[in-house]
Amino acid sequence: MIDFHHRPLLLALASVGMIALMPQAYAQGDNGETAIQVGQVSQKAKAIANKKNVPLKATYSEHVISAKAVRRASPMQNAQTILATKPSINAYSTGPNGVRSTITFRAFNSGQFSETFDGIPLNDMFNGGATNQASNRNAIPLTLNDISGINIYNGINNPSVNSYNSLGGTINYQPRKPSKTMGGSVGAGYGSFGTFQWNASFNTGSIDGFRSLFAYNRQTSNGWLQNSGNQNTNYYYAGILPYDHGMSRMSAYVIVNRNVGYTPHSVPQALISQYGYSYQWPLNYSTTSNTDTELTAILGDKSVINRHVILGAKVYVQNNNYHRTSYANPAFDQSATQPYYLPNQSTGYPFWLSYPVPPTYDPSAIFGSTHYGTNYHLYEDISNGLGFSPKAQFLLPHNRVTLGGNVSYGMLHSAEYWYGSYAMPKVSQFNSAWDEHDTRLLSSVYIQDNISLLGGKVHITPGIKYLYAYTTSSDNIGFYYPIGGTVANSQAFTSPTIGISYVPLHGLSFYGSWGRNIKFPNIGAYYGNIAEQNNAGQYVVVPVTVQPEYVTDYELGMRYRHRGFVGSLNAYREQFQNTFLTNTNASGVSNTYNGGSSRYEGAELALEQRLGHFLLGHWTAFANYSYNQAVFTSSFNSSYAGNVLAGQPLANVPKNMFNVGLDWGYHHLHAHIDGKYISSQYINQQFAGTPTSQTIPPYFLLNLGVEDTIPVHADYVKNVKLALNIDNLLNRRYFPKGSSNTDYYGNTYLSVLEGMPRFVFGSVTVKF
Repeated sequence: MIDFHHRPLLLALASVGMIALMPQAYAQGDNGETAIQVGQVSQKAKAIANKKNVPLKATYSEHVISAKAVRRASPMQNAQTILATKPSINAYSTGPNGVRSTITFRAFNSGQFSETFDGIPLNDMFNGGATNQASNRNAIPLTLNDISGINIYNGINNPSVNSYNSLGGTINYQPRKPSKTMGGSVGAGYGSFGTFQWNASFNTGSIDGFRSLFAYNRQTSNGWLQNSGNQNTNYYYAGILPYDHGMSRMSAYVIVNRNVGYTPHSVPQALISQYGYSYQWPLNYSTTSNTDTELTAILGDKSVINRHVILGAKVYVQNNNYHRTSYANPAFDQSATQPYYLPNQSTGYPFWLSYPVPPTYDPSAIFGSTHYGTNYHLYEDISNGLGFSPKAQFLLPHNRVTLGGNVSYGMLHSAEYWYGSYAMPKVSQFNSAWDEHDTRLLSSVYIQDNISLLGGKVHITPGIKYLYAYTTSSDNIGFYYPIGGTVANSQAFTSPTIGISYVPLHGLSFYGSWGRNIKFPNIGAYYGNIAEQNNAGQYVVVPVTVQPEYVTDYELGMRYRHRGFVGSLNAYREQFQNTFLTNTNASGVSNTYNGGSSRYEGAELALEQRLGHFLLGHWTAFANYSYNQAVFTSSFNSSYAGNVLAGQPLANVPKNMFNVGLDWGYHHLHAHIDGKYISSQYINQQFAGTPTSQTIPPYFLLNLGVEDTIPVHADYVKNVKLALNIDNLLNRRYFPKGSSNTDYYGNTYLSVLEGMPRFVFGSVTVKF
């Protein structure tokens, strides 16, 4: 019997299944027309992916980060901070090796836009973000060691490139691919803060068509803040296997990234003024150590069936294994002598012992007091995912129709335990704050057309995507759960998009687009409904009431190219419904709720000029500016945060950002200098998740990079590259992130994370 309550799921799965069967159907129907090899198609796709500029006829706002920019990046840059050279992106890390990475894209946070690798979603299925989600401070799915270039799609964009959570845009990281010739490299470098890096790569070359790339990168650093040391190890594999006389190709990509280190915590600005810029809470006050290992593995196949049909599919697995042990000394908890909130501080009373069937841990009976019996926390967050993404392209005389879909299934085990010593038991319903098991099924199916009219002067890209989610969350009895229980629901949405571009003159184009999309609620909207109290004071499980975020996006733009000049200008407006807000308690448990409607709008200008050869060498200059504003458009009252008024700006949104840069090359020498200005921004109340009237000040950063690639005429060595990177050349002191809190006496204070001061790094790489 069919469960008609799940009809949308069945339809989505059936559609995806039909796509998967297409290779057989089209293979049987091949009429012997002139073949197009998949290698030719792949070369064209590679050229598109790695080019420096966006196609003139693109119907949406886009930007590109080239393979050269990735290779020349500073060792302190990562896969997110390198994005900050483009308009409307603010990205930073407050620890070395990408720890506590934070990124906003057109004022959207990291869970409100999608990040993909080779088109496969990297966003956490349960908590939205790709990095630093759910307090996974050093969860890092990939590094610059794994990518060759980046495509940035602003806004909702077309369904063939966007993914789940694509409200603010989609960022697709292109994988490094193996070379057809044998070779490799080894390198090492050293720099500020005791930063040491070594790396190696090896290309097997083509062995009967099969080629592989193995790459390794390890970086350790003491960090620019006290007690923030970190080490990151990255393993990467890429394999390409052509078959069927070049008509088909299999690909495999594997990333394993392991990170171990301390969490930098925000500290009161008054303590930084007192003890110095690098101040962090002393280890005998508070400390948080993290261990994270992430795996992403993708197996893909692409086949040219005939001159009109290309079919492909990808299967992928993902795993994130995160563990955090934190400690806070009860002697330094917030008090009259230490008036500030102390991260990870213990609780003063065993509130759970009054539950009907309580967890049985009595901290005072074992450690003499509740404070000293709850000063250690162990947090585990372990997720696994499996996915399948088929795709079919139909190349017609005036159309390119793309049909595709995705099915992803994920499982999450999240738990936290409290105890009075580092070596603690992990026993559910004894010393567990929570012990949670969640599942989520995400599926989608889409169709998109690219219509070419008037000899290619007009392009129209209509598309539609159907998205479906089914989520369950189950919790055992714990400190936060007087009763156990399970909540579940399903949600679906049909997302339409359309874009149009017109080229009236050579080198000049205009475009406009419109679209609607959705973000399903994070898991915090589910587990908060377990063990609520009704009017009679009874603990109950209530249905999920949090609604998805809905966004309608409008964009207009233009592009112009002439004699080495490339320019683009666009303006956008995104109307938001059911804006998500997050309340976090003192122990780091987050709950998601709807915060009314809001409006995001702005404009983006990007300019680049190849100056050619003058004085000495070749020069290229670029500049871009972005204006972004996000405000609530409805007033609402939250039991977590109080009143929020229409017109109130959202936090963590710098209105003005400006990037400038200059590249220079002379034979085998290359240098670049670039700067970024970020205006002041409002900050959130630390736990309520709503904006305050406090701001963090604006700042400007300047970075410099120089490299010399020296040819070596030897049997086994091709060249030696010497590189010098200086980040924050002017040694600015700045605060990229802040929050508002209240001290012991009820006074509001600013708590901040310090940005990286000047960083100098030198490296040597030998290529063979």
